[in-house]
Amino acid sequence: MSRVAGVVGLLGGAALVVAASSRPLFEQKRLDSGHSTEFLMTLWGSEYTSPDGIVDAGMNPTRFGVPVVVAAVLLVVAAVLVLADPRLPARVAVAARVAAVAAAALLLGSVWTTGQFVLVMAKRDDITKGSVDSSGGTAMWLLMAACGAALAGALLVQRGPRWSPDPEGAVVYQLPDAAATGTPPMGTPIHPEVSTEESSPT
Repeated sequence: MSRVAGVVGLLGGAALVVAASSRPLFEQKRLDSGHSTEFLMTLWGSEYTSPDGIVDAGMNPTRFGVPVVVAAVLLVVAAVLVLADPRLPARVAVAARVAAVAAAALLLGSVWTTGQFVLVMAKRDDITKGSVDSSGGTAMWLLMAACGAALAGALLVQRGPRWSPDPEGAVVYQLPDAAATGTPPMGTPIHPEVSTEESSPT
């Protein structure tokens, strides 16, 4: 049951990343000396709208979406492998669970880096006269939810050690052959040629 819930968490995290890839990460409206400008940042770059209404996408956009999408792809691959766990070799099954943790860690690190950049941009206050209105975009909230889902899924798909149940009743050990005289785990060996009557005290 936990394995299925973990797979749902991994796939849910990947789906949230896809939803966030087309939404804004950060929006800022600046009014400086009577001139209004707007700044919009997404996972794939940024847009700057001048007071004249001209939109400039920039020459070298920062593409935060690359590691995030790679993490989402790894989440899907890990989810598929974990779902097929019973039919996979033991080494592949272990690798799938490790991949789930690695994908969640990559997503968390990427979102953390992106969030730090957003915080830096939100604290910019270099206008001379006017106001700054900054707000986090919906993509940032979706990415945070994706991190939570991916981490929960990666933990749920992990499998603890399997403990064999304690045997019920008496435990009987059998010697390899009738002539063997090795000492069993519990008790004293009795040679096959000696009967229980002869060895019993009178």
